[in-house]
Amino acid sequence: MRHATKLLCTVTATALFSPLALAQSYEATLAHPHQNYGVKAAEAFKAHIEAATDGDLTINLVRHGALGGDREITDQLRLGELEFNLPGAGGIASIFPHAQVHSWPFLFTERSVFWKLPQDPEYFQLTRDELLDASGGTMRLLALMENSIRHLYTTRGPIQTPDDMQEHAIKMRTQAVPLHQELFEALGAAQIVTVSAPERYSALQSGLIDGLEGGLSSAWDAGLMEVADYVSLTGHMYEYLWLVANNDFYENLPEEHRQAVDEAAIIATATSNVISYQDDNEALVKMEEAGKTIYVPTADELNQWQEIAVPAARAFIEEEVPASYVEATLAALERTQERVAGIKNSASD
Repeated sequence: MRHATKLLCTVTATALFSPLALAQSYEATLAHPHQNYGVKAAEAFKAHIEAATDGDLTINLVRHGALGGDREITDQLRLGELEFNLPGAGGIASIFPHAQVHSWPFLFTERSVFWKLPQDPEYFQLTRDELLDASGGTMRLLALMENSIRHLYTTRGPIQTPDDMQEHAIKMRTQAVPLHQELFEALGAAQIVTVSAPERYSALQSGLIDGLEGGLSSAWDAGLMEVADYVSLTGHMYEYLWLVANNDFYENLPEEHRQAVDEAAIIATATSNVISYQDDNEALVKMEEAGKTIYVPTADELNQWQEIAVPAARAFIEEEVPASYVEATLAALERTQERVAGIKNSASD
């Protein structure tokens, strides 16, 4: 009888501590922007994680507006009330001013370098570490992906050079990112007006603002080209989406689930990059078909923008961002440019 009791206890213990018995399911929420490329990136992130974990980790998707403004959503993630977020520069800079270095005007001149900079292992790890430190150990960087290449849209124009900003007394709407505001003051905007994204249409329509800046597809999808007649393809800034996780949630996942999250971040990045590129091209065609005046600055005109924008941004960035991170960014950018050039050269051989 004693042997039978011992056997029963052994079987019971084995059942209790078997992998099947210990299997645990997890649920998380990803907040993401409304733009098509942001939606598709979020869907790709969700699809891979749920497939790779056999549904043990499920991802709920919710658009940013449903959870509040940028700061509210960031606070939710830091408190562990939200597991994943996909903000732009406006949603990350208040916690991590370093992010503004990527908004340095004319830092990037081609998408291939912009896409590949985050793939520099040393630089990506540095950025992850710095964000974790700045957020008090709460925010883990998973990926950087394309948000937009930014251009000008105005109700007056065309805007060809910074002098035209002054001549037409352009009242500019910018994101609530200090660098953006400083930049357009330096470029001659008559006034900087901060209105929320949903208010941009009515602000243009009423004359509260005469211009704004942002991505082509974002401007078209928001209906802003119904009231703005001029597009200036300045390409003055490239902006990332930051895929971030609550660090405690990530660290407490099983190793195989963390691997699925890391893989999903890579897939989401590729998705956002490609679809953002496609959406911009399609939006530009639609603007042309709608009869909008689309101006492509000459090399000399772009140089006029750069001569004002680059030093103005440098002065601001050097006050806001540690010199070590600025230097690391420029060094990584140089490595990336060399890597891209090498790929191009090998392809032409």
